[in-house]
Amino acid sequence: MSRVPVIILSGFLGSGKTTLLLNLLEESKQKDMTFGVLMNEFGKMDVDSHIINGRSSIPIQSLNDGCICCSKKSELINSFEQLLKTNPTIIFVELTGIANPEEVMDEMLKKELISRIYVKSVVSLVDAETISGITSFDMRTTYTKQLCSADSIIVNKVDLVEKLDKSKIENLIKEINDSAELLFTVSGQVGLDQLLTINRTEKKQHEVSLQASEDREQHANPPSYEYLSTIAIPVPIKVTKIIIEDYFFCLKPNLIRAKGFVFLEEDNSIYLVQFSGNRLSWEVFMEYEGQPFITLIGVELNANLAFEKFSQLVKIPVEKLLTING
Repeated sequence: MSRVPVIILSGFLGSGKTTLLLNLLEESKQKDMTFGVLMNEFGKMDVDSHIINGRSSIPIQSLNDGCICCSKKSELINSFEQLLKTNPTIIFVELTGIANPEEVMDEMLKKELISRIYVKSVVSLVDAETISGITSFDMRTTYTKQLCSADSIIVNKVDLVEKLDKSKIENLIKEINDSAELLFTVSGQVGLDQLLTINRTEKKQHEVSLQASEDREQHANPPSYEYLSTIAIPVPIKVTKIIIEDYFFCLKPNLIRAKGFVFLEEDNSIYLVQFSGNRLSWEVFMEYEGQPFITLIGVELNANLAFEKFSQLVKIPVEKLLTING
């Protein structure tokens, strides 16, 4: 039995991994390839799987409320085994924005999986608009590890930066990893063939395995995402775009990423809302039929403050919001 190739998609929070994945899945369908998807969400509430399911009906395994390089590692083997039952031609793994791909690849070398799957390539996405502005030591350490393990690095959202900034970003990346293929794009528009032609060398696989072992020992306690926290906020009523925008910006600078589904007053429609850096995007998403909510991810986010601020904006007591949140 031939082993199934796995393409790992990594990249810091808000870099555009799910958008890239949607593009790759669409191209895979056009090529009549069968595929499986393993998605990892740092927060308790699953947003990205809803986005994928809303666009196509495909086998998905979701691991939420933690990082598969740390707290969810024990569930990884079972997730792959479930996907392999569907006989995929290829498997895409979208890591949470704080995951270290090296540790995930180390798990894939376990005896239960090594004869059935292999890492075809590791892709790391970079948000062209925000990467140069990351000053936190912990966050820089996170994206540096992601870039170091990559076979190809995709600089996304290049339409949002000047030509001079693009050159600075290229230099910054090459200082970290000068052997990876470097691609510049907008909206995650990268061809599947470009990724399939990239192969990991045995030397690099060996280096990754050794590095993963070192990293595992270094941060087995505490986990690598300790500096980040996540909060799920229920949105039980219709709201306006202004309310959501005000809410996100009042949580800055601690808020790094936010995403979720809300019911807007403006046109009585469910919207997918996403916040990253200082940019907010809205997309009608009537496929979502669950309880509207927002997931917040940030540095030292205060849950009490987050609920109080939202309570003030929507005129709902904190106690009621907490009851809805379960």
